[in-house]
Amino acid sequence: MSGEERSVPTDVRPRAEPPPGWPPPTRYGDRSVAIANDRRGIVQRSVESLADLPVDLPRAALVGGLAVMVRLYEAHRATTDFDEVTEARDATIDVLLARGAVRTPNGVLLPDFGVQLDLLDAAMSLTELAALMPRHGDRLATDEERRAVQLALVCRYALETAIQTKIFVVDREEIVAQVTIPVALAGALVAMKAHAAVQPDRNKDKAAGDIYDAFRLIRAWGPSVIAEDLSRAPVAMLDTTTAQLTELYVDGAERSARRLRSASMPGVESVSVDDLESVGECVHAIDLFRHWDAT
Repeated sequence: MSGEERSVPTDVRPRAEPPPGWPPPTRYGDRSVAIANDRRGIVQRSVESLADLPVDLPRAALVGGLAVMVRLYEAHRATTDFDEVTEARDATIDVLLARGAVRTPNGVLLPDFGVQLDLLDAAMSLTELAALMPRHGDRLATDEERRAVQLALVCRYALETAIQTKIFVVDREEIVAQVTIPVALAGALVAMKAHAAVQPDRNKDKAAGDIYDAFRLIRAWGPSVIAEDLSRAPVAMLDTTTAQLTELYVDGAERSARRLRSASMPGVESVSVDDLESVGECVHAIDLFRHWDAT
């Protein structure tokens, strides 16, 4: 992020840290998830590669498409890349390169498994990042910087609220891979997907995938759970997230439906404008927490 360093203002009240056991175990079951392997075994290889990562890597959490599969309990759109948010991106990359990984623009290729790990930076605290967002008429220098701060916010929030989850990959009746790893909550994934979908330089098919993933997560878990998952996020982050969700599923539902119909991926073309508008209720559920006061 560019610009001068800014101190954390005294009038910013950070949300309370999630208490032990949050979110409630009943919401995410026993925190064990079984998903069926895909025909090409991509899900198996991805989970095997996660299990092979060094245990002493800096703090990280699974996000992106594989995390969406975990939260939906199915491999609905398997790809050969997956994503993590990490507190120490450069240090993580250095360790993996020393173990034989190959550098890529966004992370590393793990050649033994044929999958790519993209790493997103989540080093700054929520309080520091919230202080960079506009308040009381203040403005960031550019829209690009505003987007960068929001990306950092959703990445850090996904890291801080991720819950330890045991993932099993099942092929027929056999468990072919397993790993225990922090996985982002459904609500945090919705915020990340909504942010990615509205970026002006986002590939059209990837943006359609983002819209579809967030839609499926909201429909699967319901607006109230998504809102509760986001209830401890800084108001500055929620302001932008609700604006992005409104753009995708309320004011811009017709445009989103057109983007899905024109995407070159199976399944997305069947989602109607009414379907998209139905998950727009999530905006109203999140609105309640935009006015929440920690005191």
